[in-house]
Amino acid sequence: MAEDAPVRLPDPRRVMAALAFAARAHANQRRKGAAQEPYINHLIEVAELVAEATGGADEDALIAALLHDVVEDTPVTADELAAQFGADVARVVIENSDDMSLPKDVRRRARIEAAPRKSARARLVKAADLISNLRAMAASPPAGWPVDRKLGYLEGCRALMDAARGPNPWIEARFDETAAETERAIREDHAADVEGHHHALAQLDSGAGQPVHLIYLPNTERREIAEADIDKLCDRIARTFPSATIQQAEAIFEGARRPILLARIRTDSTDAIVALAQRLCIDFQQRFVGVELDGRYVRIYADDTG
Repeated sequence: MAEDAPVRLPDPRRVMAALAFAARAHANQRRKGAAQEPYINHLIEVAELVAEATGGADEDALIAALLHDVVEDTPVTADELAAQFGADVARVVIENSDDMSLPKDVRRRARIEAAPRKSARARLVKAADLISNLRAMAASPPAGWPVDRKLGYLEGCRALMDAARGPNPWIEARFDETAAETERAIREDHAADVEGHHHALAQLDSGAGQPVHLIYLPNTERREIAEADIDKLCDRIARTFPSATIQQAEAIFEGARRPILLARIRTDSTDAIVALAQRLCIDFQQRFVGVELDGRYVRIYADDTG
């Protein structure tokens, strides 16, 4: 607990309502790490950090921590949030929500430039969010990320934290400790044995023949699949692999039915499959691409964690 923080329990009814709201809103989402944790785990961790940093004295900050991604990552609007949990909570969530219509590099710069002007609550929640993200990076990074990309993500978090310092020295010290631990884990590859990580999946013991991997192009934007999409997928696969089977299928996820494309590829290299999935995220403007590796399903993302 932060030193000298007053002890005052928040209203459990209001906090549990926020937790239930977040669980419903993020029900079909998972973290971007190879272990594919349910997203609600991240929200609870951020709320726990905020509670510890404030001694439970700031109920709205705790609720905003549980809801901090709900506007950015789900269809929930700021008006809905304000109606349910009040204008103060909605304001903190909006302060920590990116404009997803902007390019990724523009969003990064905007976060850092705006950080010093944000409210103390918003900076507290963001610091807790960064700590949770770094813990995930150390324990279960996104499949296929090389060391330099992980370190680049870490430095981006440090730059944002430096811009947001001031309101809560306890959470800032905890961030510094976590960043140092994460850097050691990345450089020493402590995450190599985490279940689902790409190192644990590298080079399957094939026995006879070659392993066959399944790639799901999930059509995250729910549009019609054209012949040109199939041609593009075939062309991209043919640049790396000697053969593959492509088929159209129907899938249900995120509560909606949609047409998708499947590719079955034989190869001994799981790294090549992960690299292809990342490339397909970009080529087809997908939020993620699904891959089956060694009997396990993993979502591969081209974008940064967090």
